[in-house]
Amino acid sequence: MKRGLAPVRHVPAPVGALTNLFDRLHAQQIRYCHWKSTEHLRASLDAALDLDVLVHRADARRLTRLLTDVDFKRFGDGGHGYPGVEDYLGFDPDTGRLSHLHLHYQLTLGEKFLKGYRLPWEDLVLDTRTMDAEHGVYVIDPNLEALLLVTRAALKLRARDYLLAAAGYRYIRGGALRELRWLARRVNRDRLAALARPLVGDEAAALLSEIVADVAPSIRQLRAFRRIVRPSLGGYRMYGAIAARRRRWARELGWVWVAVRNRLRGMSKRSTRTAPQGGVAVTVTGPQVRATAVAQELIAWLSPELAVVPNLGPRRSEEARRARARGWIVVADRLHAGPVGDRPDLIIHLGQPSNGGGRVERPGETPTVGLDVRAAPAILFLQAKQALWECL
Repeated sequence: MKRGLAPVRHVPAPVGALTNLFDRLHAQQIRYCHWKSTEHLRASLDAALDLDVLVHRADARRLTRLLTDVDFKRFGDGGHGYPGVEDYLGFDPDTGRLSHLHLHYQLTLGEKFLKGYRLPWEDLVLDTRTMDAEHGVYVIDPNLEALLLVTRAALKLRARDYLLAAAGYRYIRGGALRELRWLARRVNRDRLAALARPLVGDEAAALLSEIVADVAPSIRQLRAFRRIVRPSLGGYRMYGAIAARRRRWARELGWVWVAVRNRLRGMSKRSTRTAPQGGVAVTVTGPQVRATAVAQELIAWLSPELAVVPNLGPRRSEEARRARARGWIVVADRLHAGPVGDRPDLIIHLGQPSNGGGRVERPGETPTVGLDVRAAPAILFLQAKQALWECL
């Protein structure tokens, strides 16, 4: 796209859509808890990061109704999802930020690109949850979170990790190490051992205490933990060895393909998440510089969370048609001539108040939202996001 107005970046602030959601969860007594990466719960509540929420499966139907009431929308996984996990997005009308909920009805974890284990510990996690008074959200017991963090890290080990460790790279580093150190300051070693023994055995529970206490756990410690727990956790595997390898490789190749394709399109962040009701084509019209700026902002806003195709011209109408049919969002900064089936689902027209303003829908015509082209960029971008969100 052509260069236009620079996208506006908002300073993080508490997101009202999430505050409303958790207030409703408490009012309806839906059993839930935030179960991993509690160390950055504040950032998640600011919609800067995803929220991983475990929900009792008996409350799933009530939760689905509640999410609809508070305008959270479910999106598909583009063929890359995991059993027992759903993705919902919420829109905050005051900030324009999207909140991403990973709803877990079971503890699905394990290798990257596979997550081949389902650990039946959900009731224990929900029964021992605690209220985080600072944020007003139920969270997992830090002792159980430490056990799950180490178990997840151990089950993710692959041959390439041993090679990297031999070359001097630490396996647990960066965000994972920061989380472990944060949890280490909050665990009680006696309670950690008491919770871990029935789940992974005495030997693994003892090693777990050593790993949590270590300043920088080694891959050798994790490998030993994996060796000890794999026999007891092996019954919870969801795939056989051959099926697991095939599934993992297919997902990884798909991820690489999406990364390369989006890089070529100028999008550093990527998502394969799709709209289950089908894709949406949105066109921004009006003065070209402004239309391009708004379209760029919409793409930058959506692409981390949803599969987006930017600014496809008439020569690539077939690709746009296919992407839209697969549930992708197509965003263009000008109208392109083409068959009736290629008409956009929404036109965001930037014009003068006398020429538009508000939503206009006429039978047989594309719904059009008129925005004041003279508005400040921040207001224009927010209004355009609101219009697109209502179209999804």
